[in-house]
Amino acid sequence: MTLRSHARAAALVGLLALGAAMAIAPPAQATIYERFNFTFEDSVEEEVCGIDVRIDSTGRGVIVARAGKHELDQAFVGHATFSYSDTFTNLATGESFTIEGRVYDGDVTGVRIEGNVFEFTGLFAGTERVVDGDGTVVLRDSGSITSTQLFDTLGDSQPGGIVLGESIDRVNGPHPLFEMDEDAFCAMVQDLIG
Repeated sequence: MTLRSHARAAALVGLLALGAAMAIAPPAQATIYERFNFTFEDSVEEEVCGIDVRIDSTGRGVIVARAGKHELDQAFVGHATFSYSDTFTNLATGESFTIEGRVYDGDVTGVRIEGNVFEFTGLFAGTERVVDGDGTVVLRDSGSITSTQLFDTLGDSQPGGIVLGESIDRVNGPHPLFEMDEDAFCAMVQDLIG
């Protein structure tokens, strides 16, 4: 199990789907299409890195989507700000650790390439950290990640479409959680609650 596949992934799927459903339009040429606040709470039991755990997840935030106007009427701008907390508890020992974060995920700039195809830049920024059962921060992710996505809006005047390509362009700040592979994640889990 990798870091990206733990319980918070389910909650973030909706946010990522919203981001993938958006293409870019300058904010001055957009109107609010949808705005909503969200909260979630979940608890699941599963095996993580060979340990039976309960993952208690909470989160809250806001998502705003804007529709483009005129020549950008097929483009949708989106951003989300949210905070989350996932507590992993070893069912056999009661030991736990928490992964928590406060982040912004949204569109920054974009241009029409041709027809309904846009290239846009996204920004993921904030702080995520791992806190052991005693409250000590053992790992901190902070800064920003900038990405580019080529996106076909399908020309139907609705959010959504097809991702044609994407890349991570720049990583600013330390991002050990983002860069962590499955082996490193499991080593951390074993060290904290194994």
